Amino acid sequence: MTPGLRNRVIWGAMIILLVILAFKTRDHFAAYFESVGQLDVRTLPDKDIVYLRWRGKIAAPMASRIAEAFERHKGDGHKIILALSSPGGSVDQGAEVVRLLRRIRQSHLLVTSVEDGAICASMCVPVYLQGQERVAAADAEFMFHEVAYRDFYSNERDRSVPVASIEAETNRFIDKYFEEAGVSQAWTRKMRSEIAGGSELWKTGRQLFDEKSGIVQQII
Repeated sequence: MTPGLRNRVIWGAMIILLVILAFKTRDHFAAYFESVGQLDVRTLPDKDIVYLRWRGKIAAPMASRIAEAFERHKGDGHKIILALSSPGGSVDQGAEVVRLLRRIRQSHLLVTSVEDGAICASMCVPVYLQGQERVAAADAEFMFHEVAYRDFYSNERDRSVPVASIEAETNRFIDKYFEEAGVSQAWTRKMRSEIAGGSELWKTGRQLFDEKSGIVQQII
């Protein structure tokens, strides 16, 4: 092999390696934002709107990111739109976000939204329920399930927790977040029976609206 050909082969191999590394880095960044979450902010002063879009788990630093964005832009619009796309996450972080949104509601109109193609599952639903106005796309997906106890190390569902404890904690969870938001008690009872035993219940925005659940108030 001539020196010139050898150099071309080496450079070709290096280029292929760089391309592979670029794709792997992209995948790592995508996984990072999926696990940590990302907040996008857009202000529309002419419409009196501040638009916040959270994509990712209900996990830290969600509450602090929203709080920072609100403090920075609260003078740019009276209507705060929080668009959610989340598979759920931490009950504790969700509770912190709920407390923050309730403070925001004291001075601004809070609209929560699940847009076309997005999901709002598990702990995302109580966050969504904080909207004074709640809108969703017809095909947006919502998921409900019982409170899940998980092993600290494996994050697997802890099967040793008594059924009675799961039922009691789930009832407290529903009373705390669903009743305060005006969700239909009849719909909640039906949902509660369908998720008993560890089942997941998936509903579209259109289904929740048509069933008069009180969760989705308007289809967009």
